Parts: sequence; C-alpha cells; structure tokens
Amino acid sequence: MPLESGLIAYAALANLALARPKHRPMSPLLLMASPAVARKLGVLLLLLSVLTAMLRFGVAQGVVGWIGQLCVAGAVLVLLMSWRSRVALMLGLPALLVAMLVMLF
Repeated sequence: MPLESGLIAYAALANLALARPKHRPMSPLLLMASPAVARKLGVLLLLLSVLTAMLRFGVAQGVVGWIGQLCVAGAVLVLLMSWRSRVALMLGLPALLVAMLVMLF
C-alpha cells in the first residue's frame, strides 16, 4: 500500500500542532512558520493528502485508505510528541519531501 498520503497527513498534523501555542517550541525550529501560516498550510496539506489517496485508489477506497493512514499518522505524531516533541515537529518537512519523491517515481 502506498504511504505518500500518510506522510503528507503527518506533515499536515505537524503543521496544525505548530499552529497551537501549547505545542510551539520556545526556541524556533528551522523553517518554522507563523501560527496562521502553519494552520493554513496544515489544512492545505490535509486536502492534498486526501486528493492523493483518491487519485491513487479511487474515490471509495481512497477515502477509507486516507482515514486509516490519517489515524496512523496522528498516532505516530502523538507518541513522538510525548517522547521528543521537537523531533516530532521537525519530521514534518522530511515526511513531506519523501512523499513528494515517492509520488514522482
């Protein structure tokens, strides 16, 4: 099963976490967006994630696959944020880049 929609969903959830003051690190991360930009980017990445799943699997199976991958991405983000929050937030960009590379090949 292709995982690019799950990787994009992870990046989206990491951006949505960065939009909340509770999860923003005190010292800024590399390439950290403002809360408003992070929120908008998170929503756009969620839309890209669902569109990727729909194009890959078709509409009916794509939505079901996307929900499953979104749940796994959310669980991974929550577990990483409870252990190493800075690492969890910094992994959003590499996850997005890997997903784009997987979609190209």
